[in-house]
Amino acid sequence: MRKINKKVLFSLVCAFFIFSSPARAAVATIVAHEEAKYFLRDGQMEKFEGQYEYTYSLDLEKSQLVRTRIYDYQTKKITPDDTVYQIQTQLHSDPLQADRYGVTPSIRAYGQPDADSAELLVIKGDEVQSTLSAPRSLVISYLKRLK
Repeated sequence: MRKINKKVLFSLVCAFFIFSSPARAAVATIVAHEEAKYFLRDGQMEKFEGQYEYTYSLDLEKSQLVRTRIYDYQTKKITPDDTVYQIQTQLHSDPLQADRYGVTPSIRAYGQPDADSAELLVIKGDEVQSTLSAPRSLVISYLKRLK
C-alpha cells in the first residue's frame, strides 16, 4: 500500500469540506433582463417593452433575496437598491426541498420595494416573473435570466 503525504491528504479533506459546504452552494448572484412589462390601471392593460435589468443576491440558507441594483438600459442609469425579499420556504418547489417532492425547483419571494407597494418574484430556471401591486396599478414583468 502506498503512503499518502499527510499534507496532501489534509489539503484534499479541507477542499472537500469547503467546496461541498451547503452555505457555499446556496449563495448566488442573479441578473435578469426585463423583456416585457404589462401595466393594469383603471381596468386597462397596456404592454411595454422591457426597460430594466435587475441584480439580486440570493442566500438560500437565510431564505433571503436582496435586489442590489437596477440598471435602466434605455437611459444607461444604475440605481443601487436594497429591497429585501423573503423566500417562501414552505412550498414544495423551494430549491432546498424540490428533490424530496420530485418537482422542478423555483423560488417564490415577496418584498416591499417602497412604502406602498408589494412585489412577488418567481424565479424558475432561466425565467423570472415579477408582479408588483401598488395602490392604483398592477405591474407584471417577464424577465430573462442572464446569470
